[in-house]
Amino acid sequence: MFEELCHRWKEETSTPSTDFMAIVMNSAYQRIISLGWDAVPLILAELKIQPDHWGWALEAITGENPVPAEAEGDIEQIGSAWLQWGRANHLIA
Repeated sequence: MFEELCHRWKEETSTPSTDFMAIVMNSAYQRIISLGWDAVPLILAELKIQPDHWGWALEAITGENPVPAEAEGDIEQIGSAWLQWGRANHLIA
């Protein structure tokens, strides 16, 4: 299910003109969030492959925000912060 939703989300929000709120409020993205903690390792695995707008979903699911204020808006730094958090919490290798 995650893979299907992830593919749909990326397909529906892939245009450069898609704004941030449209990306995170997309129905497939919201369904991924509804998967809860089961989705966290899968999202982190996606982040290992390529930075993307996963911070919103991860924060919504985990209640955490490991991203430093100076990284706000920088998709690569946000991804790195979440990957570091995932390693520290033994969710990814």
